[in-house]
Amino acid sequence: MDFSSFGKASSEFVIDCSSSDLKLAVGSYNRKTGLVLLDKVGVVPLENDAINDGAIADSFGVVMALKHAIARLDIKNRGAIVTTEGAFMHTRDLELPKAKAEQLKDMVKYEVMGQGNNREMTIDYIIYGTALDEETNAPKYKIRATAVPVDTIAEYREFLKNMDLTPIALDVNPNAIRKLFSSGIINGNVNISQSTLLLVELAGATTTVTVLDKGFPVLSRRLAFGHANIRQVAESVKKMQGGGDNQSSLARRLNITKSDAESLIPIEDIDVWHETVAEIPSLQSAVNAYFKSLVETVNRTAQFSISKFHIDSISTCFLYGSGAGYKKIDKELSRQLGTQVEILNTLSTVAGPKDFMLPQFVNCCGALIRED
Repeated sequence: MDFSSFGKASSEFVIDCSSSDLKLAVGSYNRKTGLVLLDKVGVVPLENDAINDGAIADSFGVVMALKHAIARLDIKNRGAIVTTEGAFMHTRDLELPKAKAEQLKDMVKYEVMGQGNNREMTIDYIIYGTALDEETNAPKYKIRATAVPVDTIAEYREFLKNMDLTPIALDVNPNAIRKLFSSGIINGNVNISQSTLLLVELAGATTTVTVLDKGFPVLSRRLAFGHANIRQVAESVKKMQGGGDNQSSLARRLNITKSDAESLIPIEDIDVWHETVAEIPSLQSAVNAYFKSLVETVNRTAQFSISKFHIDSISTCFLYGSGAGYKKIDKELSRQLGTQVEILNTLSTVAGPKDFMLPQFVNCCGALIRED
């Protein structure tokens, strides 16, 4: 998805700004092979409130951390794609009569803006199918439209300008997911085009559940709860046991590699298996609360989708995002859901550097795919 105010040039540098764990990726997309190839990747941990619901709240901190990360990774690209997501974004599925491009554009705008929203919005859409009108039997387009406030786009443009970067395109995470998971094989054995799947992004402050049916996301829901409290409790336990570290706020902002973040417990060192957390009551309470919300969200979304869209039962639930790094999180969620759960470790259409961890960079990979 390209927003016209960001221009039409292509880029190989992507910044995922949807959470306070910024993800950076430098790579390319081969249209002929459909392969996304990543050359460099990095995660930039920020203060929890540095990015709030996809909006940059601490511009100074984010810019400082990003400049440090770009220098550390030796990124030379001067153009950038941004992908993000937040409550400011509005997405609607529509069925509209077949019409010429300009007429269709006006109809989409009317349908999206006719909901009492007075903010000036930039609207883009895709046609993903056709249907017949039940009464007239006339052909119609199935359309997914996304609207983003013009002032939000302007804020990201200014943010990139402060980084001495040229804005290339603004993408949104649901669109990036749509492009990335249109085909391919997950974890070496699940064919996307033949399966009905759940993709669950586990971020620090949010959780996004996408229902993927035969390579198309029929539904995506983003909820305002995340896994950050688990790590915070684990940090508190560590400090009580004498393992604390009084690293400064600015120093934390400038972290990019695991070795620099010694004051933080690596997520992969935190075991969320129910038998393990039972030994630490405070951590058990945080983990139980998180899984309660997660299980309810996944179950409701799956049941609603099967009923509304008449799709097959969900075969597998795949986890990605920073929270996918918790030890045994797939096994614990599988135990509570009673269904197959796996970490999204590999995708046949993505290749990256040695020791590349796909779950953190899913949105970046999708944003690298340009359809213009």
